[in-house]
Amino acid sequence: MKKTLIIMWVIILTGVIFIGSRFYKVEDDSINQLTNVETNEKDKDIVKIDGLDIPKEGDKTYQEYLTNAESFFKSGDFAKAVLNYEKAVKANPNSPELIAALGESYLKNNQPDKAKKAFSAALKLNSTSTVLKLGLARAHLNSREIEEANEIIAILDTSNPEVIYYQGIIKILYRKFDDAKTLFKKVATMEPKASDTLLKNTAKFLASYDNFDLYPETDKLYLELMLAKNLTDIQEYKAAIPVLYDIINTKNNYRDAWIVLGFAYLNSDKPKEAIDALEQAKELTPAKPETLFFLGLSYFADNQIDKAIHYVELADKNGFEPKEQIELKLGDLYLLKQDYQKSAENYESLLTKNTDKIDVFTRAIWLNIDKLNNPENGLEIAQKAVEIHPDKAMSFNLLGWAYTAMEDYDNAEKNLQIALSMDPKLDAVHLNLGWLYEKNGQETLAKEYYKKAYQIGKNNSIASLAAVRYNKLNDQNSQKSFQVNTFN
Repeated sequence: MKKTLIIMWVIILTGVIFIGSRFYKVEDDSINQLTNVETNEKDKDIVKIDGLDIPKEGDKTYQEYLTNAESFFKSGDFAKAVLNYEKAVKANPNSPELIAALGESYLKNNQPDKAKKAFSAALKLNSTSTVLKLGLARAHLNSREIEEANEIIAILDTSNPEVIYYQGIIKILYRKFDDAKTLFKKVATMEPKASDTLLKNTAKFLASYDNFDLYPETDKLYLELMLAKNLTDIQEYKAAIPVLYDIINTKNNYRDAWIVLGFAYLNSDKPKEAIDALEQAKELTPAKPETLFFLGLSYFADNQIDKAIHYVELADKNGFEPKEQIELKLGDLYLLKQDYQKSAENYESLLTKNTDKIDVFTRAIWLNIDKLNNPENGLEIAQKAVEIHPDKAMSFNLLGWAYTAMEDYDNAEKNLQIALSMDPKLDAVHLNLGWLYEKNGQETLAKEYYKKAYQIGKNNSIASLAAVRYNKLNDQNSQKSFQVNTFN
């Protein structure tokens, strides 16, 4: 029994990365995309650059909206994916595939009611599509409307592995666990084979049955808990919630059920409910690091930053692993709290263990240059970024930025030009070249690069900052001209 509990916690912790990306993404795009100066709301309203025909928001082409939507969906920014898919659908309202993509984005963004409308609209254009019908059924599952989902899935073509797979999930929700196991086994052996993702998810459910079978004396509630956790693993968070309530109603002091319930609520954008569930788990075992860590995430999602920091640090004190997750979350939290020293310390500590994420380099460098007045350390971090990621234009962009902060303009230009040759469409490079030439007194050249950054950025934070800097240079030149005319 103890061995299976350990296996369960390994499975639970695989979801930590996903939670981190959803709830701990620092929303300041100027940091994520490498700007040197923070923008404020007033700055973001500036969209004018003299002499340019600038497209306003809403003037993008259908292809631009579609490309942006696909990119945001792939990166996990589902809110922005939704916004772009909505505009793409307005431009092309007769594509069931496009409307279905919007429905998928609504599902990922915890908007099942809108997802139902999207899939229903797509089915009006293609009434025979099994994919669209499954999408509508999944939207009902995300609304915890099991009967409605079952009515759709029960009559679909059973030669389709995905149909059998979702029939198995429905059986779990009806507590028919043996029937669900039979269906999952069928998916695993069907010809033609199911997709790799479907087979991987099916294997998770079957592994839970196998683990349970190793310990026949174990309470069947444990199997139910494992299957509920499997539902969260496949991102059917809301479907897992009634299963977990059934467990808790039977055994109110089942700590791990409370933890998984908190996990499910956290990923359903229900932070207050997540806090309630995890506080129950903490009452049962006050020092369990996983409970404390998830509680910290939940308080962050509820915008209670001080409590979030308290519980993440307490999780660290109690031995939470992986340590990298602690440092990443604390770096983000202290950044939001504007405790820049502690934020930088955590990011830099993380970089001694994990150098995979270029955006962590970016944040650490930004903090040292813009907030801590320590460009020397920023330069050292940037040099490490180039050493670790020599194939990325952003690495050389970081190094050029750091050299500019050090007023080493020759090395700054050299590295920024390398970045530009690697990725001519990287807006941050053009912004930083503008900053370099502005600091070096070459204002005409600086304005040209700010223009280019604005054009490439297309209304993002880099474009906004480029506009601010361009117009500031124009205003300064106007003031100089006015003073000269006055003295004449």
